[in-house]
Amino acid sequence: MTDNHGRSDTAAARWSERLRCPVWQESFAARAGFPQDHPLFAGHLPAGRARLRQALVGHDVVLAVGAPVFRQYPYGPGPLAADGTTVAMITDDIEDAHHSPVDLAVVARPAPVCRLLAERVPRRTGTAVPRLDRTPPRPPQTGEPLRAAHVMAALAERIPADTVVVEETPSSRPELHRLLPARRPLGFLSAAMGGLGFAMPAAIGVRMARPDGPVVAVVGDGSSLYGIQSLWSAAHYGCGVLFVVLANGRYAIMDRLAEQHGNGKAPWPAFEEVSVHGLARALGCPAQRVESYDALVAVLDAVVPTLTGRIEPLVLEVAVEPEPTFEP
Repeated sequence: MTDNHGRSDTAAARWSERLRCPVWQESFAARAGFPQDHPLFAGHLPAGRARLRQALVGHDVVLAVGAPVFRQYPYGPGPLAADGTTVAMITDDIEDAHHSPVDLAVVARPAPVCRLLAERVPRRTGTAVPRLDRTPPRPPQTGEPLRAAHVMAALAERIPADTVVVEETPSSRPELHRLLPARRPLGFLSAAMGGLGFAMPAAIGVRMARPDGPVVAVVGDGSSLYGIQSLWSAAHYGCGVLFVVLANGRYAIMDRLAEQHGNGKAPWPAFEEVSVHGLARALGCPAQRVESYDALVAVLDAVVPTLTGRIEPLVLEVAVEPEPTFEP
């Protein structure tokens, strides 16, 4: 269940509390439609069909609010939901209502419908409540590499609740979702599906639209290369975004997909010689590279308290190990 229209996250929360039902975010979500630190939040739906069916098993009704039913990548055989599960949707997109494989589609603005249902559905008790494991990893010991999870946990401990996190790090997205929950309606932004080059210019635009609000872009080094020229605009227009670039020196998401669906090792080379912080400086944007946990924490402790009123962008290129596995 997601609702990306206005402040209806409050109504959706009241409604889910009356039903005592788990709330899932759509896979490949572009925005956060529900407070992800809410005790009824169950996580993000997997994109693979077999795992999706497993996530929804045991539920007699699944209702999608303001979200498609269901985004999938890559293709997998079989139905979206197990036999005996009724799937319904509330959407203001007539095309979605027309082509979605649902038993019932209601075409309406999702926010007012959520408010109505929050007032009228009967209250239930005793339903099991999902508990997500948000346990942060222990800090790396001497000689151990930094991983994306260390960076996400360090950010989660420090950024204020009203921070807009703009994400484009496909191979590390599960760790971001697990450790860095969106706590406000605009707390998370991403591309709805697949494309790269969105996050850096989007973060700059968000900051220009709300100059007093903290904005953090979490981007893979491969993703950053699709829109890195936008850093010139960030520097010249005084957009105080913190760009956290997870640098593993390769297109890790493509490597993982090649391993899972191809013939083993990816046929393309890594690009460990590429310096994102060097490119940023060449574009006039302040930047530095971090290669240890202590250095990461020191920089975040210095920069995060300044994010609200900051006018100077900063690119923080963090050297991380590639994620060993990935399940979309």
